[in-house]
Amino acid sequence: MALKVDLRKNDKELTLFLTEHFSAFGTVRSVNIHRQPTPFALVAMSTPHETLNLAAQYEGSALGSHALVHLEQEGWTK
Repeated sequence: MALKVDLRKNDKELTLFLTEHFSAFGTVRSVNIHRQPTPFALVAMSTPHETLNLAAQYEGSALGSHALVHLEQEGWTK
């Protein structure tokens, strides 16, 4: 399940939004936005438990200390 966000925002604005959003799962160490080939955020959490919880919430993947969360433009339907 992709997280629906406004992908028209620039990387700085989107990073700030995602950092605040993901803080519900614990301490966010960093958020890196990737737009190609498909949008995703690579999120570093402070503990493995937080990383796993974040990845599981969005059906993403845990890669070491990072969670990969797919992003989708809000308002789009498949």
